[in-house]
Parts: sequence; structure tokens; C-alpha cells
Amino acid sequence: MLQEDLNNIANILKTEIVLQLNTPRQSKGYYGTPKRGVSPPIASGNLAKNVKVEWVGDIDRGELALVVKMPDYWYWVNYGRKPGRWPPIAPIDKWVVQKQGFRDVIRDQRGRFVSRKSLVFLIRRSIGQYGYQGTEFLDKAYANTAAIIKEQFGETMSNWFLGLFDDV
Repeated sequence: MLQEDLNNIANILKTEIVLQLNTPRQSKGYYGTPKRGVSPPIASGNLAKNVKVEWVGDIDRGELALVVKMPDYWYWVNYGRKPGRWPPIAPIDKWVVQKQGFRDVIRDQRGRFVSRKSLVFLIRRSIGQYGYQGTEFLDKAYANTAAIIKEQFGETMSNWFLGLFDDV
């Protein structure tokens, strides 16, 4: 296998991860209960902008690994959060500020805009009570990448790629 082919595979995986992160999804509680509406998936775009995929190791010695680097909160986006404890204030407040157009549509029963402090409280309470379902963007990106590799390089290469993630 050529280095060019490996770089191509890394680029395909990165593109698929970013595509999955940008896909709108129905908001759901941890156990699949739908919440209101479909939310645009991007607040700051930080996660999608900071995806790095690279090969490390030596192919000649069979010590090759594909490393995907992202900000730490990828875990919560991918796997979700069970109901229980309320999340910390700071990340939710930052998210509310970054989420474009979000505060402009949230109103109380009398039609008044909800304050940022109240909105942060309501979101934290909802996460504490219902959790939220993960997007599983990594699994979907791996599967899509394997399908693309199968088309371009064949089934053997696709199986090899999927085998890289068996221990993960």
C-alpha cells in the first residue's frame, strides 16, 4: 500500500466525520424520547474544525495506527449523556451564546424572550431529567468510509480498515 493511498483514506475519514457532525438530527432524550424540533447541528463549529486524522507508526513493520484527534467533548456528542446529575453551567452557557439564532426563538408563554440565565437553567434541567441521545457520528463515519474504501480499493482493504477499530 502506498503512502498516497493511506493519506487518501485519512482524508476520506475526516470528510465523513465532518459530514456526520454537520448533519441535522432530531433532538432526543437519552432513551430516544423525541424533544422539540430539529436543531441545526453546529454551535461554534469547533468540533468539526478541529478534527485531525493521521497515520502513526511504520507500515513496513506492521505497526500502523490511524489516530483521530478532536476536542474532548466529542465523547458527549457521540455517546450522549444519561439523565441524572445536571451538567455544569459554563459549557451550557457558552453553547447558548454560540448557537446562532437559538435565543431569538425561545419565548415564554406570554411571548416574551427568555433571558439567557433562564435558558441555561432550562437546558441544564432538561439534560438532568432526560439526558440526551448521542449522534454516533463516529460509527456512521467509519461505516461510510469503509463503503467508500470498498468501492475504491476493494473488499479486502475495506475489511482491513474496519479491523483497525476492533480494539477501540
